[in-house]
Amino acid sequence: MNDFEDYKLGDTDDTIQIVTSEENREAATTLVQQAQYTLEITSRFLDPAIYDNDEFTEAVQALALRSKRSRIRILVQEPETVVKQGHRLLELAMNLSSFIDIRKPNAQFAGYNEAILIADATGYIHRQLADRFEATLSYNNRPVANELLRQFDEMWETAILDPNLRRLYI
Repeated sequence: MNDFEDYKLGDTDDTIQIVTSEENREAATTLVQQAQYTLEITSRFLDPAIYDNDEFTEAVQALALRSKRSRIRILVQEPETVVKQGHRLLELAMNLSSFIDIRKPNAQFAGYNEAILIADATGYIHRQLADRFEATLSYNNRPVANELLRQFDEMWETAILDPNLRRLYI
């Protein structure tokens, strides 16, 4: 397994192939820990094996609170599943709604089956098949990160606020 803490966002040029949920989780956490302003994630159901753990959630919280310019945007294809199973990131988003926005892609993107994490428009994890853990990881590839960000923005522009993702006050 790689020691992703040796890689630096915006500095390490290597493109790395990762294949396990553990590698995805560790890489995602280190990317978010090193990000200064932005994070974009697209996922079918916020992959609990990667994103539903204390270390990742704490990294996202630290990013959200790091700067008033922080912006975290998350697209979830299946919000019903996320809500039903419970998820640390969902609870964090509800508590920090000024910094973290979760939406559901418009129906025109229902067939989209990739998973992406982009940190500061510089580093990324890209899984071409969302239900598999094989991924390409880079800590410093702005051209590819910007292309993934363009795809993300296209989905974000028409994304909807799903009622399942709203806080219920009881």
